[in-house]
Amino acid sequence: MPRNKTIADEEILAVARSLFLQQGASASTRDIAKQAGISEAVIYQRFGTKEDFFFASMKLPEPQLDSIFAFQPGKESVVSNLQFASRGILDYFREAMPIFLTLISHPAFEMPTFLTQHRLPAARLSERLIDYLMAEAELGRVREDKVAVAASVLLSHLHQMALSECIGASAIPPIDGAIAEAIALLWAGLQP
Repeated sequence: MPRNKTIADEEILAVARSLFLQQGASASTRDIAKQAGISEAVIYQRFGTKEDFFFASMKLPEPQLDSIFAFQPGKESVVSNLQFASRGILDYFREAMPIFLTLISHPAFEMPTFLTQHRLPAARLSERLIDYLMAEAELGRVREDKVAVAASVLLSHLHQMALSECIGASAIPPIDGAIAEAIALLWAGLQP
């Protein structure tokens, strides 16, 4: 009679993600198994190869779009809505950046293959931001011809802030000030 699973796959993957984030792809399955309280054989039985196990554990989190964009077009000011969304987007990038950097550092990682199996969360963020700005354009609150570039510039700025913070490349200015300054600059081109 087979034994019931005593630990869920997601629990094993969470332990693995933590060790892979600390040690990179070279983290040993033996150490992961020990921390998860299972035998190393369980990892291979459930996930196949170490490479498959690594990629399964380094899945990017999904952005919580409804929380990030928890406002309606035409309500509040566009600037305050963009500031609200920017904080949520930055928080998401902060969570995802260490995982993504570890993921792409694996010798077997290939972006074209990855993109056939996954849709980058930044694409969903971009679409949602563009949808919001287009709804504001329909209300006459922003210029429609600048929506796509404004969304791209804002997402790039937030992505760069998270990347710089993650790799310790530079001192990060106070977040609210950095977001407000970027949005003020964008607003000059977006306002009708």
